[in-house]
Amino acid sequence: MKFMHSTKPFRIVIILVIGLTFLAKGSAQKESDEQTINQWFLSTGDWDNDPQIYVREIGTGTKPVIMLHGGWGAEHSGLVKSITELQNEFRFIFYEQRGSLRSPFPDSLISFSQHINDLELLRKELDLEKMTIVGHSMGAVLASAYASKYPKHVKKLILVSPAHLKEPFPEADKDIQHQQFLANQEFQNRVEVGKELEKYGLMRADSLLNSKEKTIKSRINFGKLMLYDISKWTELSNGKGLYKGKVYDLTANTYPKNGWNYFTTFEKQTYPIGIIIGDHDWLDFGNGLYKKWTKEVSRITMTSIKNAGHMPWIDQSKEFTGTLRKHLNQ
Repeated sequence: MKFMHSTKPFRIVIILVIGLTFLAKGSAQKESDEQTINQWFLSTGDWDNDPQIYVREIGTGTKPVIMLHGGWGAEHSGLVKSITELQNEFRFIFYEQRGSLRSPFPDSLISFSQHINDLELLRKELDLEKMTIVGHSMGAVLASAYASKYPKHVKKLILVSPAHLKEPFPEADKDIQHQQFLANQEFQNRVEVGKELEKYGLMRADSLLNSKEKTIKSRINFGKLMLYDISKWTELSNGKGLYKGKVYDLTANTYPKNGWNYFTTFEKQTYPIGIIIGDHDWLDFGNGLYKKWTKEVSRITMTSIKNAGHMPWIDQSKEFTGTLRKHLNQ
């Protein structure tokens, strides 16, 4: 008797495979389209002739959060890692400050006051009455400066690894700063750094290293300052081409003549303020300064993350995410 093998199950499998392939392609295309749509440029005047500011939106949540990178003159991508686990809960809006990598500006248009004005321009463009602002490092200074000028448009401030919120630095606190400097210098010389350099054969003279090796070495050396766990230096993406150092000088040269003390400003307002800082942050090693300064404003909530440096989302991602989520939901 002749055996007839049915091809129906095989056809069903083929149809399913083809269908899933088209679904995957469609999903990938949709994701690609959304990434393109959610990266745009903020006009600073005349669209055709004036410089523009790069903006990137990430997340499917409905609550907008403005993210300010450090610098001045750095770029935003490293900060994206800080919100990886929160993208389904919030809509994060990053932008690169004028003069930074994706927001090129002539030197004559870069100043401290212009950085503040750009944030207000973004608020208006997004049609937000009040903003939740997360600022990292010098971005925390920018967030505080904006809150000082436009307090009615601030919903809450979350300052991550803030640069000094008092300028000039108080004489009364210089001894604390000096002791922190000494402790940090010792920490940077920890044996783990040498082992990491040896691991990649980078203990040779710089003149004997090729460009790739020099890049790796510079990132390890950057990591010894920025991170508690030097083995996580591979999560850094720093490099000369990404950082526009002159933007720092151009901005610093235009600081207010009388400096600032943002704790005095905070004391006069009512919006919530959170500070998240690693206990091995090179700007406040041991957190002696911010433990002292935050006592001046009772409503500031400060969280010190153990075994974390200036980028606590890399050193202690789980704890950082939980802390940031808590502040954002308050």
